[in-house]
Amino acid sequence: MPLLQRDTSPGGPGSVDVDRRLVWSLFADGPDRRRDFLWRRMEDGTFLVLSERRPEDYHGLFEIDEPKAFAPALAPGDRLRFSLRANPTVRKSKEPGRRHAPRHDVVMDALHPLSDSSRAERRMSAIQEKGFGWLSRQSCKAGFGIREDQLLCEGYRQHRIDRGSSKPALSFSSLDFEGVLEVREPDLLISAIARGFGPSKAFGCGLMLIRRL
Repeated sequence: MPLLQRDTSPGGPGSVDVDRRLVWSLFADGPDRRRDFLWRRMEDGTFLVLSERRPEDYHGLFEIDEPKAFAPALAPGDRLRFSLRANPTVRKSKEPGRRHAPRHDVVMDALHPLSDSSRAERRMSAIQEKGFGWLSRQSCKAGFGIREDQLLCEGYRQHRIDRGSSKPALSFSSLDFEGVLEVREPDLLISAIARGFGPSKAFGCGLMLIRRL
């Protein structure tokens, strides 16, 4: 059963890559270990982690609360308040020579064709509109429903991760979703939360937090 952890950060805000390395240190018990957890850094500097395994703080960097089992008792029609930090993307047509169609940030994809002045005017509405559209598509596959008038999309950020001189920098965006959802298929929703939503999960995206109204 997944575990929800609350870990206290040892330092200041830092970058998402620094945070990624810190959280990974709790679960990297072997050179071939693959990531099997989700995490999010909160505004107060703590981390919330959803994992199958207990973390092991080999370096004494964290204060770790007692894990709590993630096993919500949900029923169709339940309404939950939720919070999600995600990297909302859309796939475009496959380019020649590429195995997969590239992902594009949904906000920048909407703003890119516009002039600089129009981008500034459209930015906030594009964040809300495209954010809702992306999460609505996710909800169809994840057993819940949302309404745009009960959703706030904010905190849009662009991140750049330097990977050294031999590799190109990694760039992605994140967007914070806050709102109310209605449970439609409880088992499907719980499984989706355990898997996480969208790409960039290694960098603190994808973990949906839920609580009852």
